[in-house]
Amino acid sequence: MQVVSRILPPSYVFESLRAVVGGRPVCWISLLWASLLAVLYIFLAGLIFKSTYNHAVRTGLIARYSAESLS
Repeated sequence: MQVVSRILPPSYVFESLRAVVGGRPVCWISLLWASLLAVLYIFLAGLIFKSTYNHAVRTGLIARYSAESLS
């Protein structure tokens, strides 16, 4: 699970929060890494959505499902 937690942005935010609560300074590098991961995941989600949408348009799935819902 440690490997999985290292690819999730909230783990870095919580580590910084834990440091602040413990009296240590904020680890800005961890927060920067969390921000970069979040931006990367948003970008990847956009690419996946665009690819899925283009596939649905190309194959006619969108038109087919919208016509079926009217009848």
